[in-house]
Amino acid sequence: MIDIFIPSYNRAKNLKTVKYFLDLGWKSDKLHVFIDSEDDQGDLYRAESDKHGFHLHIFDIDKARSSYDFVHRPNPNRRTAGLARNSMYDISHQLKINQFVIIDDDTQNYQLQPFGIYRRVAEFLEVIKVFECVKVFMDKQRIGVFGLSQTGDMFAKSDDKILRNKVMNTTFIHTDYVNCPEKAILDSDTASFVEIMNAGLFTGSLRSGLVLSQCSSATQKGGLTDSYKQNKLLMKALTIPIMRPSLAVAQHQPKNGGRLHHRIKYKNLFPKLMKGERGNIAWDTYPEDIKFTNKPERNATH
Repeated sequence: MIDIFIPSYNRAKNLKTVKYFLDLGWKSDKLHVFIDSEDDQGDLYRAESDKHGFHLHIFDIDKARSSYDFVHRPNPNRRTAGLARNSMYDISHQLKINQFVIIDDDTQNYQLQPFGIYRRVAEFLEVIKVFECVKVFMDKQRIGVFGLSQTGDMFAKSDDKILRNKVMNTTFIHTDYVNCPEKAILDSDTASFVEIMNAGLFTGSLRSGLVLSQCSSATQKGGLTDSYKQNKLLMKALTIPIMRPSLAVAQHQPKNGGRLHHRIKYKNLFPKLMKGERGNIAWDTYPEDIKFTNKPERNATH
């Protein structure tokens, strides 16, 4: 079973992802919950860890803030899930875990949706087989980041495409090829994947098959809900256009009540300097390739 890293904040009594995977049959010592040093519910998290057997990791948020590139003005408490996700790399090195999957703390279940058509809730063996296949795929093809889709991605009608140009919410990491990839603020997951693709590296998620179903992160208590409310989702929408204005724009989404959100122009995302096919998608294809990172080069370890 691959190790599952779960960022959380103020949800000690509502760890849906932990409950889901324990009920599914996952080993408790393969579950890791990450909170920051300013979380007021630290004692409650410790009690839950003792009760259920998962690992609890508390990272120094002040130290994390000092090395984090917020890109634009941060929310008042300077808190973002990216701080937790970047801290996972330090813990993974300490534990000698070179492959893990990051999943938010609000999982409802995983569903089988081949080519966007809902079938049913997935069973234990189906989840573990898909996770293992992605792990093996990344190891053999030597890529650093890959993922699974979520139910919210299934807006369009069914089709026969296998891959999606998007990574979030079920993110598989291979630390041999990536180190601390995230910057920005609320929309760190998309910012990370955009930066990876803009560097000319292969990433994406499975468009068909196992799909994550999760709660709406902008409405439930705890997590980044307060930050969403403080910024009215504005910073979440504008982070990518500010970082990469040539490949993303902000626009109103009629299907989501007219709220402002970003739209990525994929034709402008991938570098298109080489004619013909690139047969090898490995992140270490060329001798000069190094681990992908968003840390300043003078502080990065390669």
